Amino acid sequence: MKRILEVRGEQARQILGLLKQVATNEGALPLHEIHRETLLAMAEHLFHGDFDPDDAAPTFAEAGDLLTDRELRRDVMNMAGILPFLEEEHEQERIDAVGRLGEAVGFDRKFTKQLHQLSHEAVTGIAICLYRPFSLEVGAPLWKATTKLPASLLHLDGDKRMLARYESYRHQDPGTLGGTLIAYYDDNKFPLPGTPGAFFSNSLTIHDIHHVLSGYPTGPLGETCVVAFDSGLMELDMGKALIGYVAQFQVGVQFDKGLRAWKNQIKPETVLRAFERGGNSTVNYLKLDFDFSGQFERPLADVRRDFGIEAEGAMIQGADDKWCGEVGLQTEESPDLVKRKKSLLERLLKGTNVEA
Repeated sequence: MKRILEVRGEQARQILGLLKQVATNEGALPLHEIHRETLLAMAEHLFHGDFDPDDAAPTFAEAGDLLTDRELRRDVMNMAGILPFLEEEHEQERIDAVGRLGEAVGFDRKFTKQLHQLSHEAVTGIAICLYRPFSLEVGAPLWKATTKLPASLLHLDGDKRMLARYESYRHQDPGTLGGTLIAYYDDNKFPLPGTPGAFFSNSLTIHDIHHVLSGYPTGPLGETCVVAFDSGLMELDMGKALIGYVAQFQVGVQFDKGLRAWKNQIKPETVLRAFERGGNSTVNYLKLDFDFSGQFERPLADVRRDFGIEAEGAMIQGADDKWCGEVGLQTEESPDLVKRKKSLLERLLKGTNVEA
């Protein structure tokens, strides 16, 4: 569990006050409704307490005395880093406010520089920080993906045994983990893992299992919630990834080149609840050597129970909910989809499954 999920009472209210100072650039800006909504969701799901956004807030000068624990300081700064990317206006001012908070608690100035770079879609700095966490997220060292890409383009990446195993899940009860995975791939019209030329299915097999276990679809909000859930569960710092996905799906910043950019897709209540659910889970399956074998034939509800994954808060609650999410299939258009030239990766993989 992340340290921020253990904070209660007056310290929690003081932290929320500091985050309000970021959202308002220390009172220079009005408190935007989405920031108010986010602070209230943090109060409920991170701190399990009340917070009045209209109350007076501590100054950044007081932050050093409030945040003496190193891990808590990191967690608070990650939450602060989300706030500039919830609405486009005054983005740079809020990033500067994050920087002033960071200086007050002795946080590395590199973080603020990375936020400014992210706002201009220069993501290398953050991406380097995320190498190890993302390796756990996809279940393999990231360098292996680069070796899979040429094979996928030539359709040499098929795995007959894996494909046969996934095909066998079609004969299982739909309520099993394996049967639910079939619904996940079918709803999204993704090829099954093991299919030749299916780069994303073959590279993100573990990530797809994370979707099903946590109960989040592949649309923009669902992808953000998987990252939030795994951020709460993972021992490593994945908070920078959560900032990046909020930016990509709320204000259209291109953080993950394999996913399309959107606007206005983030629901703070849903995302913060996902972080809480991840932190409350009792089995950390975000490990390179975690063995899921033996779980696929079991009822999904039983697997979740044994992993301590709470049913409440999942976006997928039954067979009528589609794993492609509310915005529909990746090929469908939406007024909130940011129009831009396709990335090189998308062009190379035209005709294969590209998530979100």
